Amino acid sequence: MRGQNDGSTRLTLIIATLAALAYLGGGIALIASSQSFGMLPATGPFRYGLGVLLIVYGAFRAYRAYQRFQQND
Repeated sequence: MRGQNDGSTRLTLIIATLAALAYLGGGIALIASSQSFGMLPATGPFRYGLGVLLIVYGAFRAYRAYQRFQQND
């Protein structure tokens, strides 16, 4: 990525990392929390499945951010 501005590349990497952490945290909070603000049932497979899906997607985004970090070095 020689042609890109170094500042914008770094900002994109930081935003990608924060998004991955947000998805991971959201999935963990959904599984661990007893409140769902009336949007999801209190317990059940749908709630846990959605939490696991968020964790898996967050891990995927974290892996992609790590790959981009390795490319930029």
